[in-house]
Amino acid sequence: MTEVVIRNKELLDTLNSFSDEMLSKPSYDNKKYWTYHEPEDIHKGDYYTSRDYLEDCLSRGRDGLVGPPDRYFAQPISLMVREDEEMWGGFMQKVKYDFAAHLGAHTSALLSYYPPGGFVGWHTNYDANAYQVLFTWSETGDGFFEYYDKKTDQITKIQDVAGWQCRHYYFGAGDEEDLHCWHAAYAGCQRITLAYKFVNGGSVNNPEDAQARLMRDMLIDEIESEE
Repeated sequence: MTEVVIRNKELLDTLNSFSDEMLSKPSYDNKKYWTYHEPEDIHKGDYYTSRDYLEDCLSRGRDGLVGPPDRYFAQPISLMVREDEEMWGGFMQKVKYDFAAHLGAHTSALLSYYPPGGFVGWHTNYDANAYQVLFTWSETGDGFFEYYDKKTDQITKIQDVAGWQCRHYYFGAGDEEDLHCWHAAYAGCQRITLAYKFVNGGSVNNPEDAQARLMRDMLIDEIESEE
């Protein structure tokens, strides 16, 4: 997982407009938007982002490989639109689709709000295989993103900072075991995550892979540019 410094003022202004707009809507933190596997999970973020739960996931073997998180507490924009299309439909179009096109990305993988205590438990995203660029907004910096290096058996925890931050990684497909990225995230305060995909045709050996990496690298250069 590689951190990217957001130096592009125009891009940062756009990201700030997204978080400002979401948080200005009177219903953004309505409990009717909450999603979770079990109701009691909303109090178990510490466990589902812990090494103990990671070990449980790893012990399941290949057949139990976790693509999308199977434990979570969040508010995905898709549910918010289903509940209140008039309130959130335009916002989703702008952030999830129009912004993806502006970035040169293939599509958006995620647009989600996390209330305090929100989280996504350990998973790999093998079902959303692609080069991904992730933007995260944190209200106070009380939260983190973490990932696991299977070769060293080490977990790296990246503390959030207040405001927007960016990182990127390649999420390997189901049969790219050495490229699986086990990761999790926790929100001790309000948190928003946007993720955009550069699809490589399903494998780093696919002819489309070089083009996907080039498009991602061009975006990273733009994010880090002060011009």
